[in-house]
Amino acid sequence: MCRRSPLALLALAVLLCACSGSSQTSGQDGPADPTTDPAAEPPSVDQYETFDPSAYEAQPPERAVEVEHRVPRQLMRGRADEEIRRTVDGFRIQVFSARDKQVAQEFREKVRQWWKEDKEDAPAAFGEDPPIVTEYSQPYYRVRIGAFAERGVAEEALAFVSKKYPKAFISRGTVTVTQ
Repeated sequence: MCRRSPLALLALAVLLCACSGSSQTSGQDGPADPTTDPAAEPPSVDQYETFDPSAYEAQPPERAVEVEHRVPRQLMRGRADEEIRRTVDGFRIQVFSARDKQVAQEFREKVRQWWKEDKEDAPAAFGEDPPIVTEYSQPYYRVRIGAFAERGVAEEALAFVSKKYPKAFISRGTVTVTQ
């Protein structure tokens, strides 16, 4: 074991000496900076350009730029979110239900005629022309009027419809409303 120790120490010393570099530096920090040479000037374009525009009389046209903005009026008025159609879980007023499709279609036409006659007295909740639809949910065809996003508005409309159709009621459903 004693013999190996001096050999191991000698090998370790040689290895450490080989790995350590020279302690002297060359004094140069890196490559010379090319912009510090004051004698060098940037090359002129004249050295490479051979086109002479003075031989031509034509001048470039003057530009008269007129910008026309095509922004929708409702954006200009600050009402971008006005009159957007959305499909929401809302309410309709059911006025009739039947198992026969033909009977439901005939009743829907009666409701349309009634609406044409009485729409001047209708509350604003209905809008200009409310949808009058026949929806099928097994086994019934249901005639419904209006499309309301809020129940309070649907109740206001129900008060008007109940004068003509006393058994009418509010039903939930998916409706498309304009907000």
